[in-house]
Amino acid sequence: MTSHSLGTLLRMNNITEEYMEFLQGLGMNSSQVCRVTDEYLCGEEGFRRSEEIINLLKKYDLSPNSLFTTYNNGIIDPKNRAENLLRICRQMNWAKRYGIQYILCHVGELPENDEECCSGFVASLKQLAAFAAENQQYFLFETGSIPLESLLKIFTEVNHPHLGYNFDPANVMYYNLPDSPDKMLDELAPWIKAVHCKDGVRPAPGQQFGKETVLGEGETRFAELITKLLNSGFDGPFIIEREIPIGPEQRRDISNAVQLLKSLGV
Repeated sequence: MTSHSLGTLLRMNNITEEYMEFLQGLGMNSSQVCRVTDEYLCGEEGFRRSEEIINLLKKYDLSPNSLFTTYNNGIIDPKNRAENLLRICRQMNWAKRYGIQYILCHVGELPENDEECCSGFVASLKQLAAFAAENQQYFLFETGSIPLESLLKIFTEVNHPHLGYNFDPANVMYYNLPDSPDKMLDELAPWIKAVHCKDGVRPAPGQQFGKETVLGEGETRFAELITKLLNSGFDGPFIIEREIPIGPEQRRDISNAVQLLKSLGV
């Protein structure tokens, strides 16, 4: 049986010995890190802090294979694009040092009827994909507010093997995208390189955004999605994301998520 990469999303300041022991005990074998700020990027002190964190993850066989980048307001809006591209590239180089292959980013809101902005965004994506290739990495969109039709157009225009998609079925619900998670999985399959294992429901009447739920209890039909992915030969990382504070409820939900994923063959 194939041994899949299974981990959870970890903020750098939450990586403690006790918590890593708990995650290892659940059967996890990898992780995704986020909040790699200047505290970890700058100077000898940043290098020391980074080494301490990475060595702790290695101690518990939870070495990271993916990084969720830290920035402000994405890379679509020209006002933020240059600064955030630089921030992302610095984090990609940090990730390269530790053999982290998958780089995730919420790219921001895609404007309507602004061809200049969109063409600049596509040009930036081409450069990011080329930078990722040089680093032996993949640059991945996180599932956000961009609908399927626009995503397909962007991926086709950039046309680079190191640009991909992180599939987060709960975010399809949260952002109330017009297509189902199942259809997005089918259409975006060639670009899906990693998965956030998260569930959710669409917005209630009068609400803008949906809500996250316990894995398997939302509207994504999560078990069917994972079964389809596994049957397709998907071999990227499965990362559990439970966006509530660390504590008894979060630990219980992560533990149950691991059991569900393992029952599905992850």
